[in-house]
Amino acid sequence: MIRLQGARYSVRDLEEARRWYQEWLGRSPAHAGDDKVRFEAGASQLVLVNAPEVDEGAGELWEVHDLASSWERLLEIGAEAIEEPMEGEDGVWVAAARDPFGNRLNLVEGVRGPGPVVMAASGESKRAIEVERIISAPRARVWQAWTRQEELGAWFGSDARFELRVGGPFEIYMLAEPAGLRGSEGCRVLSYLEERMLSFSWNAPPDHPTRPWQTRVVVELSNIDSVKAVTRVRLTHTGWPVLSSDQGQKDAAPGEPGAAEWDATFAYFQRAWPQVMTALERHLGGSVGH
Repeated sequence: MIRLQGARYSVRDLEEARRWYQEWLGRSPAHAGDDKVRFEAGASQLVLVNAPEVDEGAGELWEVHDLASSWERLLEIGAEAIEEPMEGEDGVWVAAARDPFGNRLNLVEGVRGPGPVVMAASGESKRAIEVERIISAPRARVWQAWTRQEELGAWFGSDARFELRVGGPFEIYMLAEPAGLRGSEGCRVLSYLEERMLSFSWNAPPDHPTRPWQTRVVVELSNIDSVKAVTRVRLTHTGWPVLSSDQGQKDAAPGEPGAAEWDATFAYFQRAWPQVMTALERHLGGSVGH
């Protein structure tokens, strides 16, 4: 995910700028009018406005989780390099680019610790979604299904971008939509134990107001019968904020989704994760029980 403190950019072609920033931010605008487009970016906003002239100025500060990959992606979608990535004396990596509309983007990595993955839980709820399957396959084979990029994309969605490393992408593409609206763009591997556990950040579908805030998923594998090659797969989805009805409602911070929005996302994944686990069963040849 990408986070900033708030910005207002002038552009000559509002529709073209909307499409470009939609791809860069990985989400649809919260508002799109004839003279103004507004994106939610973390807890802040990016506003694009029509203007005959563009003043680059000093630009805004964009905090990114992985400067190298963010820089590469910016250049791929048409940004112009101003200052190549470099490490400052304080260990903070910085860079600067210009969008296709003349606005300066100052990128920084490492200012606030782990980066701009805005986790949902501030005072974490005890709620969790738990789904378990017992699958007729060796544990090593089940692990491969979760950690081989091409295979993961085949059974979980239509495609995937995955790297088995802490901080590596865990992006499952499920929808035939523009970049940023296809699935779990921006999600990352949080931790793993070879053939035993995989943890990753997770986001809501593009049409949910909760999408900019990420939760956590842990997949655990254990042998039921190593001789007969039977594996227990347990998926646990946590990290929900204390805003949902079972915890007593609290007021959401300005610009953040409230209890109703989070409850809707929770209910969505209560339905979705069993379907995902069933897809895994089918991919690996069936189960011996739930």
